Amino acid sequence: MPSNQHTRNKKQVYINLKLIDGNEELTSMIVYENQTSEEIKQLLTRKCDIMDDSLILKLRNYRGSVIPFSYQSLTSNTREEPFSLEAVKPHSTLPLDERSIENDATYSIEDRVRGISNRISALEKAIIELPDRRHAKIEEDLKQINGQVTFLLQKMDVSGVKNWEGMFKKHPLW
Repeated sequence: MPSNQHTRNKKQVYINLKLIDGNEELTSMIVYENQTSEEIKQLLTRKCDIMDDSLILKLRNYRGSVIPFSYQSLTSNTREEPFSLEAVKPHSTLPLDERSIENDATYSIEDRVRGISNRISALEKAIIELPDRRHAKIEEDLKQINGQVTFLLQKMDVSGVKNWEGMFKKHPLW
């Protein structure tokens, strides 16, 4: 690295290395602003003594989300909430913790099943009430139509008293 490291912005980050065999190791390192993601990744492999190039490195924040190897995503952290670096073989992962995505997915599925069963019970109740509601709606519509017909008949009776004289008082001359 260049000799002007001390003049650049830097962050100290704590990383908890997790290997497939279950070993864990807490280490810290300093990351500089001008380092590329590849340089940060190489620094991590050297710092954690990872010699196997076929291993896949996954960097996670304290919440367990995968984050990129970049200066911007590596925020300064504490020993109590270190980043987690997983070194795994391709197409494999570390065993899940007790509180994992699988458990959250189970709760989500239970919520969906509960919601669907509530909707089904509401539909069953609605099916029972449907003929009564339909009959009430038809009666309401018939009363409304009956009122409109009665009103029209009254208007026709009032206007029917006069004789219809037509449009013209005299016959046109054509």
